[in-house]
Amino acid sequence: MNILVVNGSPLGQKGNTYILQEAFVRGATKADAAVEEVFLNKKKIKPCLGCLTCWIKTPGKCIMNDDQSEIIEKCRWADTLVLATPLYVFGMTAQTKTFIDRLLPMSSPEFVLINGHCRHQPSGDRVQKFVLMSNCGFHELDNFDALVMHCRQMCLNGGSEYLGHLLRPHGPLLSFPQVAPEAIKKVLDAVEKAGDEVVRTGKLSQSTMDAVSSELVPKETYVEMGNAFWRSETEKAMAERKQDE
Repeated sequence: MNILVVNGSPLGQKGNTYILQEAFVRGATKADAAVEEVFLNKKKIKPCLGCLTCWIKTPGKCIMNDDQSEIIEKCRWADTLVLATPLYVFGMTAQTKTFIDRLLPMSSPEFVLINGHCRHQPSGDRVQKFVLMSNCGFHELDNFDALVMHCRQMCLNGGSEYLGHLLRPHGPLLSFPQVAPEAIKKVLDAVEKAGDEVVRTGKLSQSTMDAVSSELVPKETYVEMGNAFWRSETEKAMAERKQDE
């Protein structure tokens, strides 16, 4: 299996989403998948112009020549796309959305009715399977609902199989393993297992997805810890500003 992981975090390898990504790639690689990783914070990708040249005048080829062309070739190589994005305002990051919009050359303009719903005709030039990976700073799992729905709809429209999602609420704790070492280890073990499952079974089990999203600390404790962290960071910034005056 060929797996392409596209990381849409502005922080790239320094972000909490990458902590999940590392574990997933480790599991998939151990299962003998070929894995490539792309970090959008290192790429120059312009927003889609909406000109539809890639559909009409040069089918399959965008009029703009930037780093997206290289990524599209990787998408054509991949059997499975793993979209790794932190949750920003209950959706994907701007970098991730720009990448998704610029996948238009891989789609077909013709309409077709699928289960009575108007869609674009699925193209043979597409990623066959899709996995969503995301983390957020809020404690509750339902903060991901809109993002999950968005990605499911993309798969329906593009003719890709949605394998499942790896969602990590109160994700900032991943960067502080000393807070809940055993619980965080179980989460990362489950993410690694997810990488293995995608390769060996072609799907994500509900038990694995649930384990990835399991509670690390109680909500009240998390709120107290988070507020203490931000107070400390604010005090440090104010002290530094006074020194500079």
